[in-house]
Amino acid sequence: MSKNFLSVNKAYLELPLFKQAFIHKSFSSNQNNERLEFLGDAVLEIVVSEYLFNRFEQLDEGRLTQMRASLVNTQSLAEVFLRLDCKDLLQTSKGTNKLNESHKHSIYAGTLEACIGAIFIELGFEESKSFILHLFHSSFLLLNESIELKDAKSRLQEALQANGAEPPTYSVVSNKEGNYFDCSVRFNGKTFQASAALKKESEQKVAELILFELDRA
Repeated sequence: MSKNFLSVNKAYLELPLFKQAFIHKSFSSNQNNERLEFLGDAVLEIVVSEYLFNRFEQLDEGRLTQMRASLVNTQSLAEVFLRLDCKDLLQTSKGTNKLNESHKHSIYAGTLEACIGAIFIELGFEESKSFILHLFHSSFLLLNESIELKDAKSRLQEALQANGAEPPTYSVVSNKEGNYFDCSVRFNGKTFQASAALKKESEQKVAELILFELDRA
């Protein structure tokens, strides 16, 4: 665990819910971080939205939404989580732990959101806000009104075209109710999968996984 993480968050490690934030559903079906992840996702969105709203007064809703998406997507959140160097605290089943690193991306992102949810419940909104602003400080510094923002599918397509490769085919299957979607892509001999409440979001999540894999290659 990094000195940076300990110096900023040492008190968090003693919080019962913060400890629970590191328990994945594959490890425990009853005592896990899913509910905290749900809450943390909402807190993260409002804090980032408020920051962007106050900083970029001239930008319209569409542009602000793009900026927010560039900050809180699965890939970005997973990278922030890994920079905290606290992966050793994460509790998953043996099977999940053996998954390819790229398939754990959504787990890392969800754990980060669960940590935010835990801090919100235990210490309140202002503390969770301070935590988020600290986490995203370097990312915020990179933003400006003219920065080019593209979604994961567009970035993946450009990356593949630059190497003369064809974009992948996204296979999406919905549940019976049609309100949840599973997307899978076969790429470079591997299968990448992700799920979401929106079809487009499930495709974006898979594209993020493939981009992460390409970055590591």
